[in-house]
Amino acid sequence: MTIVDNTLAILEMALDRGDWAPGERLPPERTLAARLGVGRSSLRKALAELERQGRIRRHVGQGTFVAVPPESEVVATLRLTPPPGPADVLELRLMIEPAIAALVALRGTVQDIARLRALIEEGAAARDWEAWEDLDSRFHARLAQASRNPLLTGVLETTNVIRRQGEWGALRSSTLNPERQRAYTDQHRALVDAIARRDAPGAAAAMRAHLAAVQSAMTGDAAIFEFSTIPTTQQRRIP
Repeated sequence: MTIVDNTLAILEMALDRGDWAPGERLPPERTLAARLGVGRSSLRKALAELERQGRIRRHVGQGTFVAVPPESEVVATLRLTPPPGPADVLELRLMIEPAIAALVALRGTVQDIARLRALIEEGAAARDWEAWEDLDSRFHARLAQASRNPLLTGVLETTNVIRRQGEWGALRSSTLNPERQRAYTDQHRALVDAIARRDAPGAAAAMRAHLAAVQSAMTGDAAIFEFSTIPTTQQRRIP
C-alpha cells in the first residue's frame, strides 16, 4: 500500500467514525499532514480522491469541509407518507441487503474489508444500545458503499433515516441486550468472512440470517422472503 493509499484509508475511516460531522471543516492541511505523519503532497492526493468520491468539498480560501449528503428523492418522499415502521424497514432490508452483501463479495476491496472489520470490533466494545445502534448503522452503510452501486447506497440511507426516528429506537432499546449484541457481532463477522472469501452466495446467506435474527427479536416475525418472491400475509402480520 502506498503512502497515498494509506493516508486515504485513514481519512476514510475517520469520516466513517464521524470524527468530523457533515459540513464541518477539516483541520488545515499543514496540521492534518503533521497529525498523519505524511507530506502535504500525499495528503493533497488523498483529499483529491475523497473529493472525487463526493465525501468532502474544498473551497479556495475557506478550507476543506465534510460533504453534506444531498437529500435523495426517496428520503424526501418519506416525509409525504405515513412514517414507515420497524417492520417496513426490516422487510426492505431483507429484500436488498443480501444482494448488497453478494455485490461486496465480488467488488469490495481489501481496504473495504478492513474498514468493515474495524467497525465490527468497535461495535463489539459498545457499552450501550445507542452506541451499538450508531456503529451498526455505520457498518451497514459502509457495506452498501462497498457495493459500488449508488442507487443501493441511497435506498439503504432511507432505512437509516427511519432508524434515527423514535419508534425504531424505542423498540431497539427494549430488545437489544448483551447476549444479542454478541450474537449480532458474530453474525457480522461471519458475513465479512464470507466477503473476504469472495463467496457471494455465502455473504448473501449470512446477511439474510443476520437480518432474520434482528427481525425475530424486534417484531417476533421469523418469516424470511427472497428478493425475487412476493410477500404474503403469512410473511407479514397485518393488524
